[in-house]
Amino acid sequence: MKKIIFIGFLFLTISFFGQSKSVNNLSEFARVNIGLHGIDLSYEFPIAKKIVWENSVGLGMGSNSYNSSANYKFLLNNPVPYLKSELKYVYNTKKRLSKDKTIDLNSGNYVGLQSKYSFGDVDYYELNKTLLTEVHWGIQRPLGGRFTFNTHIGLGVLKDFDTKNAQFSPTIGMKFGYKLF
Repeated sequence: MKKIIFIGFLFLTISFFGQSKSVNNLSEFARVNIGLHGIDLSYEFPIAKKIVWENSVGLGMGSNSYNSSANYKFLLNNPVPYLKSELKYVYNTKKRLSKDKTIDLNSGNYVGLQSKYSFGDVDYYELNKTLLTEVHWGIQRPLGGRFTFNTHIGLGVLKDFDTKNAQFSPTIGMKFGYKLF
């Protein structure tokens, strides 16, 4: 009798949870990214039905705020370490599914809120410790299998902790990623 109840419960569970694609199918995964801001290792995971949280650690572009302007510099031979955290509201998953488009690797259009702390570079005096906080609109798409493409455009505030200046700055980002697990 216990076996029959267990098998019945198992089939009921599989039929309840084993449904086809759902709007709530945001996934979690780690990936390596390379793009305009440098190279990083990130982990993306859903925290709500349409919200994804991505955290990254990487090497790349440095920044500063001097003379009422935000400045960015990418030195290939001397990249600056950074930490980045981003919340993405993926708003068009239902529409993508209705058009038989994939939502794999959390693909879709999104509105994001991102903070990036750059540790600066003491060897290169113009690259200071900065915090860029931005709001942006972007897209994320799979490029077959394990590859992703992500781009965004927005507006942010760059706070320079060395000069004590803060400036508004347009922001743009583009990266290609490879899903690790």
